[in-house]
This record gives sequence, structure tokens and C-alpha cells, in this order.
Amino acid sequence: PYVVSAQNKPLKEVNTSYPLGGSTSYFWVAYRSGSFEKHGLKLKPVYIRGSVTSLQALLARELFIQMEAAAAGIRAWARGAKEITLIGAVGNRLDYLLVTLPSIKKPADLKGKRIGVSQIGASSDFIARYAVRQLGLNPEKDVAILGAGGQGQRWAALTGGHIEATVVQPPFTLIARKAGYPVLIDLSKQDFQYSTSAVMTTRSYIRTDGDTVMNFMRGLADGMDFYRAEANKEKVIQYLGEYYRSNSREELEETRRAYTQLTPGLPIITAKSVENVIANDKELAPLALKPAEMLDLSFLEKLQQERKAQNK
Repeated sequence: PYVVSAQNKPLKEVNTSYPLGGSTSYFWVAYRSGSFEKHGLKLKPVYIRGSVTSLQALLARELFIQMEAAAAGIRAWARGAKEITLIGAVGNRLDYLLVTLPSIKKPADLKGKRIGVSQIGASSDFIARYAVRQLGLNPEKDVAILGAGGQGQRWAALTGGHIEATVVQPPFTLIARKAGYPVLIDLSKQDFQYSTSAVMTTRSYIRTDGDTVMNFMRGLADGMDFYRAEANKEKVIQYLGEYYRSNSREELEETRRAYTQLTPGLPIITAKSVENVIANDKELAPLALKPAEMLDLSFLEKLQQERKAQNK
């Protein structure tokens, strides 16, 4: 008779989702490197474009854990979806540049011009408005912000002259620099805490499956270490190539380099980063929301304690 030892107990299957975004590449690399299996999980990751759809799937229990724009989760929570809980994040700094056509040399040249974002209300929309304010302009009056699709579509719109500026993340940061397009502001250089891609689950899943949630966080943290380790560079570039469907080595190296610097530690989310998301969103700012009510930092705290014990 075939006896299964405790060591070989079957992996727990978990439905997860992710968007295509720079910092979320950490999640993909964690998944492909086998980091979740080490902690007993067999993930079934689904790419979902559009945070509304993915959050609906989470609330309908078609998914149990997901990576999604923090702002989208906070908005859904503010509208009554109090089941949503933010437990971590890959990226607590903005990873965007505001790039413009070569004819635009200084902030004043942006007046009256069109800035492309993915869609109105998306995180790229908030980031464009934040960047415009940092440049001393009023995003409501001085510029026109338009929905222009994903990064590839925005880049095509910019080079085709349909918009005069847009916000880009790696690897488009490299493409913009190589094309000689001016960077009016590099937000990654600012000391501004902002949760980009958050790890979300539901209160009920934490109650019934807290161990699975903890194992997800362990797997994600291990995968982030794998991503940054020089020894794994070739593997990581291979996985990033699958994720972006790209074989441009230079662009993939740029992505790995940028995110290794942007997220040096664990998948940390802070009350301050959530506060900044709220304060800079015109729909959320007036609502007097309390970050502590939508955050559960217990998994992160446990992860930090485990890492401390390991490193002693």
C-alpha cells in the first residue's frame, strides 16, 4: 500500500489573480520560482485586467487572495465592501516617470496639453495628477487627462503625437530614455510612501483559512528574495520575459534592476502608504477613512518575527 507521509501531503490549491504591472512582476517570479509550493500552496493565478472585475471575483469567492492596485481595494472598501482586507504590498513607493514629447522642456510647457493615463480613476490617473501637482500645476485646470489604455498603447499615443505626456513604469522608462524623451519628474526618487500593488483577501477567508494566508505571505517574501538574488538573474529574466511576453533582454534587465531597488525588503504595507492613497484621491479624501480598519498587519508582523529568528 502507498503511504503518504506528512512531508508529502498534497498542496493546497488557491485561486489568485494579478494585474499586469511593474511591481506585480515580483508575484509572478515568486509563483514561477516555486516559492509558494515550499509553503504548501499550489496557486492557480489568473491575469485579470481591470480592478473592478478582480475585486468582484474576490468578493464572490471565486478568488481567495489577489494582487491588485491598493487604491481600487480602498475604494471598494469605502463603498461598502468591508470584507476586503489589505495584508501586504509589493511596492510602497511610486515607480513612475512623467515623460513628455521633446518639445516640452519645462513644467510650464505642459499647460493646455494632454496627458495619457490607462483609464480615468485608475492608479495611473492618480499618479499623473500627483505628478502635475508636484510640478506646480493644477491637474484639474492646467492639463487635460485622458484615458489612453495600457503602457504600450500610451507610448504609441505619445510617439504618434496624440498626447503630449504620459506616466510610465519600467521597462518603458528605459524605452523613453533611449528615445530621448524628457522626464519631467521621476517619482521613484521621492520619499513618498504609496501602496502600488497590494495583497488583498477577505475577512472571512482570514477567519477560515488564516494559515493559507500566512503561507501565501511567506511564499511571496521568499519569491521576492529570489527575484533580487544575483545568483538567480538568468531565471528571473526568463520569468519576466514570460510575464511581459517580451524577449528584449535590455528591457527585462531594466525592470529587474528598478524593482530590486524599489522594494528592498518584505511585502510591507504601512498605514502611512494607505493614508497617502486616500489623501490623494479626490473621491476618498473627504470620507475620513481610517487605514487601520481596512488593514490586517498581523501576517506581516509574524513574517518579520520569523525572519528575525532565522537571521539570529
